[in-house]
Amino acid sequence: MRIRILAALLMSATLYAQQPITGNQPEALFAEARARFDRALYSSAYEYFAEVRAVSPVASDWSEQSMYYQALCAIRLLHRDSEEFAESFLQTYPSSSRRIDLILDAAEQAFNRRRYQEAKRWLRMLDGVDLARNLRAEIQFKLGYAHFLLNEFDQAKAELAEAKKSKSAVAKTAQYYYGHIAYLEKSDQTALENLEPLQNHEEFGPVVPYYLAQIYARTGKDDELLVLGEKLMKEASAKRAPEISLLIGQSMFRKKRYADAKDYFEFNLAKGGKMSPEVAYQMGVCAYQTQDYEGAIKAFNQLPAEGTADWALQSRLMLGDSYSRLERWEEAQTAFRSVWQSKADDATREQAAYQYAKLTYRSASPFGDAIQVFNQFLREFPRTEYRREANEYLANLYLTSRDYGRALEAIVQTGMGSMAMREAYQKVAYFRAVELYQASQWAKAEELLDQSLSYPLDRGYEALAHFWKAEMAYRQGDYPNSLAETDLFLKTPGSFTLTERPAAQYNKAYALYRLDRLEEAAATFRVFLEDAPKSDRRREDAELRVADLYFLLGRHALARDYYGRIVKLGGADADYATFQQALCRGLLGDNPGKIEQLAKLEQRGSARADDALFERAQTLLRMGRNREAAEAFTAYQRKKPNTEKGRRAGLNIALAQRNDGDLSASIATFQTVVRDYTGTPEAREAISVARSVYDEANRIDDYLEWVQGMPSSGIRASELDSVAYMSAYDKFAQGQNQAAYDALVKYLKRFPDGYFAADANFQTAESARMSGQMANALPYYRNVVRQPVGSNTVSAYKWLLRDAEQRTDGNETKRYAERLLALAEDASLRSEANRAMMRAHFAEGAEDVALTYAEGIVADVRQSPEDRSEAFAVRLRVLESKSRAQPADSLRLGLWQQAAEDAVAEAAVGIQAEAMYAKASILRIRGQYGASSEAVFALLDNYPGQQEWRFKGLLVLARNYASLNDGFQARYTLDFVIAEHPSDELVREAQALLAEFNAAQLESNAPQTTTEDDAE
Repeated sequence: MRIRILAALLMSATLYAQQPITGNQPEALFAEARARFDRALYSSAYEYFAEVRAVSPVASDWSEQSMYYQALCAIRLLHRDSEEFAESFLQTYPSSSRRIDLILDAAEQAFNRRRYQEAKRWLRMLDGVDLARNLRAEIQFKLGYAHFLLNEFDQAKAELAEAKKSKSAVAKTAQYYYGHIAYLEKSDQTALENLEPLQNHEEFGPVVPYYLAQIYARTGKDDELLVLGEKLMKEASAKRAPEISLLIGQSMFRKKRYADAKDYFEFNLAKGGKMSPEVAYQMGVCAYQTQDYEGAIKAFNQLPAEGTADWALQSRLMLGDSYSRLERWEEAQTAFRSVWQSKADDATREQAAYQYAKLTYRSASPFGDAIQVFNQFLREFPRTEYRREANEYLANLYLTSRDYGRALEAIVQTGMGSMAMREAYQKVAYFRAVELYQASQWAKAEELLDQSLSYPLDRGYEALAHFWKAEMAYRQGDYPNSLAETDLFLKTPGSFTLTERPAAQYNKAYALYRLDRLEEAAATFRVFLEDAPKSDRRREDAELRVADLYFLLGRHALARDYYGRIVKLGGADADYATFQQALCRGLLGDNPGKIEQLAKLEQRGSARADDALFERAQTLLRMGRNREAAEAFTAYQRKKPNTEKGRRAGLNIALAQRNDGDLSASIATFQTVVRDYTGTPEAREAISVARSVYDEANRIDDYLEWVQGMPSSGIRASELDSVAYMSAYDKFAQGQNQAAYDALVKYLKRFPDGYFAADANFQTAESARMSGQMANALPYYRNVVRQPVGSNTVSAYKWLLRDAEQRTDGNETKRYAERLLALAEDASLRSEANRAMMRAHFAEGAEDVALTYAEGIVADVRQSPEDRSEAFAVRLRVLESKSRAQPADSLRLGLWQQAAEDAVAEAAVGIQAEAMYAKASILRIRGQYGASSEAVFALLDNYPGQQEWRFKGLLVLARNYASLNDGFQARYTLDFVIAEHPSDELVREAQALLAEFNAAQLESNAPQTTTEDDAE
């Protein structure tokens, strides 16, 4: 508490009306002036004293006393020239008895106005003056106090030391400030010597214990601090309580009374105490030692991540162990890794590195795979006491690693000397081969499967290698080899319990079918149906294949029954099966039943309705129900006039009319067919068949007249045309592609509208394509599709579509794909067209249309795995785009999440990784940060080879940590991404996030200390 010398306050002269000066005798004037001064009427007193001086000689006592009091009035009135007036007095009367009083008064006024330099100057005027002991002590104190307030501690201590030696009233005050300066200078022993005796002082007793508590804390006198602290806690104000509780907590921390210390730390924070790095560390240790690992994590995470001091490194070791004990493995890895990569001593780094490696083994690490970590650990600490354990972990890792490419490299580098390594190599080579197969890198995949088979230690993996070799052979059209590898799989003892066994039977059946071993194929499909679980989605296709095979084998009763089973299932193939079942009925002699079944297909608007109509008409024609047949053919022709069957329907109408005896109508219909479909095979057939009808109607002359004007009728086709075409065709049939191309081009130049022009255009295109001259083939394929639909139209569209896709010509791709979808009956071609439509629309940004096609491909399990994976990806990306465009739409978000779940379950590895990243992003958008982080860890664990999605996942993980107020983990994750530099784009994003996090981070709080202001 600062000592302030009391002084009278100013009083305005207007409070006391000044009386006129009536006499001019010094005695009277001085008496009036003094009276007014004593009543604190300084302004009027000042005037009276001036009057005294005016009527008194300068050397007189009246003048001296009046100037002295005038100076006092000026000081009391805070006149600007009060100091100059006082100095004038001292100069005028240097030996005045009032000299000391005026100096003290001026010094006091300077103190009151906080002008300490001026106060010192006045007081220094008394240096060397013989003063009373108590007065000298008071002046020394005031000088010391002025130096103290000016932070001139050395000068202050010199004056205060003298003052506190006296027995005057200021001695204890001087002792307090002398002790206070020692406290500030951390001269703790001196501070204790001066402050401890003042604990019971009336004025300083209340504040001195707080200084003592700080000093005891600084000097490690914990016993004294605890005794004093307990007392202070009972008396402390709300302002003082947090400070004292912190000191007690830190004292108990030093005495390793962690549970008690923890209580006091928590009290300190609850009452508004600040969390400095030192306090955060101590609180973390207390929580850790009392097994409050959540509390330890919270405290340690308040520390700067870049700290390199020993206590900072130790805190991260404890942080890592706390995370481990709570099974938060990924955060534990981050903490241990930071210590390993620090500049700590080797023993500390070795311990951290081993703990990090073990955790990397236990769960996916965002920062490196376990094989590399253990190898690095053994290289960096070759004499480690954990060497045996590290090698055991490595052996297991080679067996369980999912980053199979690098695992193979590691196994080769380690050597194949042990049985464990050879067994690991067999399995890892197999898994890597499957990855390559899914990426369509079949040659490399087959090479690795052969290497896996070179170590046939595990019969299960031996069988699986044969299974995938069979798959690859089938995909490449090598059906004999596919069949051989499947048989090896089925005969290997390790295959009997594998879930792939039904799939092998299914694949074997298809290989037999491709080799035209139809009876065996049907039997194998039936074996599959017996073994496959009811939930296997291939069962319906197998049922259909059995039915088709029996149909091809002419076993129509069996075929009918199997088609009936598919009809009952009511799936996507039900209409096709109904149609085929109707055919079987007809072949078994049940034409009425066949017609009835076909009519039902027509009535329900089936996709097979048109086929059913045509087949019903054919059946009616064969049954002699000519009028009904003609009506049915007419109905079909109206629906599809320009198709091959539409043209055939016209011919059949004419035949039905002839059979019904209506020869004129039949002739007219033949003429219509020739006119409407000039140059087609059907037109030529109409000309040929019509001859017999004209003859039967005795109108042969009319026939001759009709055909004479038709050069394309074929009746008088040039023999040269036929010779030229057949010469070229022979080369085509023999596979002489270049020679065939040259010959066919010559034929078409000579006979552009020749009898064989339609076939020649297609064969020319095929010869050019198979010679590697796709550019030469395209014009002839286009000629084919410009002509009426024929037997080669679909194949021409197929190659035109593939070329358009390769050139990324979206418009042509869509045009050709649409035509294929309209004309093709082959399921694989329709799949190809659907995929092309999906790709083209997606590339053009027509997301809704692309999504429709993607949904169709995904829903059809018969599509190839590659096509379905691509469709999963398109669906995922479209739904992501829609969700991000409308983030508040929970329905869209749900659709996106379902698309991600589906892709993870069924798509290829690369798409699965993308989908897992999407799942993590969706959960983050929903505010489910913990679940989002688990999705990221699943991505890191299951897709180690998908680097792009792994690092994108780490950015989501960093955001999650930040949202959960785990700044340490967030910053460390981003630092790792930046250090690894997966791509410029990802590094820029990580740097931007790091800057954002650092800007939002709370500044470290300053430690708490007692200040001079607190002491007042």
